[in-house]
Amino acid sequence: MESEYQHKILVIDGDEQVSKTVVHLLQTQKIEVVFANTGERALKKIKETKKPFSIIIADQQLKGMKGSQVFEHTKELAPDTVQFLMAASFEVETIINAVNKGSIQRYIVKPIEPDNLAKSIESGILLYEFFLDNEKLLNLAKKQNTKLYDLNCELMEITKSHDKKILELDSSIEEIGKEIQTLSSQQSINPDAILEQIENSLKNDHGFDAEKATALFSDTIKTLYDQFIELAKRSGFEMPEMEGEIT
Repeated sequence: MESEYQHKILVIDGDEQVSKTVVHLLQTQKIEVVFANTGERALKKIKETKKPFSIIIADQQLKGMKGSQVFEHTKELAPDTVQFLMAASFEVETIINAVNKGSIQRYIVKPIEPDNLAKSIESGILLYEFFLDNEKLLNLAKKQNTKLYDLNCELMEITKSHDKKILELDSSIEEIGKEIQTLSSQQSINPDAILEQIENSLKNDHGFDAEKATALFSDTIKTLYDQFIELAKRSGFEMPEMEGEIT
């Protein structure tokens, strides 16, 4: 019976031969066997041990504290430990009471049959490992739940940050829209007015003067360029400087 766990069994019996029988049955396995001949000594060993016992086997007919009474204490001291009560076949009522109280997982009828005891110990070891595995899974689930909670909190913070940025962008877009409306409402160069100015110039000069037309065209281009630069600045763009001077 190979296992990743290191097991330890406590045998409580006034007859040392019982302990020797258990040791003999487990001699091929890496299981430590501890012996106590009274309930009081057994409880002391349970309190002092650093590593809990996998199985506790107690005889009902102990001197002083009975086996069923011992288990009423060990249930609190070592709740995961598997507990076997050894009793004679005529002690049926004692066995039933112990089972009903949840103090024991199995009872062993005396006199002990080695094969039955070996099978009981093997099933008890498996049951104890089942308890340990469940505890590991429970602890793992708690850790995973904690991680999920932390990740969820982090995701909520990221979402809040993104929502804030979106609101800021919406506000900026709204401001730009207002700027565009403001610029659109401002007075700009009217193409019809430019044509009218050119026609009047030609009429006044009684003919086409190339030099005046060129000057008028330059003034018009410069005015358009200045208005475009102003619009770009208000919209947050930087325009490159033109080489030379618009004339």
